[in-house]
Amino acid sequence: MNQKKDRLPTILIFELDDDTRPLLKYNLSIWGYHVIEALQEEDAIALARGVRDRPSLILINQFDMPIDEVINLGRRICQGAELLNTTPIVVMAERYGSDMEGKDVKISESEYVTYLEDGEQLMNLLYRLCAV
Repeated sequence: MNQKKDRLPTILIFELDDDTRPLLKYNLSIWGYHVIEALQEEDAIALARGVRDRPSLILINQFDMPIDEVINLGRRICQGAELLNTTPIVVMAERYGSDMEGKDVKISESEYVTYLEDGEQLMNLLYRLCAV
């Protein structure tokens, strides 16, 4: 088998919540992804540059920032790490009304905001953007 095919896709997660981060990392691993995690922008850039398999996708939790600032954070990570401009950036929204729950909104060609109803929704979006 081709060695490149044997490698798991890598997802860089940017999650500040100490309770959520290990669960998210565990689920992503179960779903077939290699996971690297960062707590600061500079660390995310350094990690994305330094890993053997560059991130195939960046997953960021909204935390206490407006969505547009979180998307800009993802863009800065991509640029700073010299990732392809087609690298998907997925923002998990934290605050939203019931009318948005369960929706995935495409912001640009490679940027998405997901308003999670459940973990399966996230899994399906990630599989669509970054197949294992």
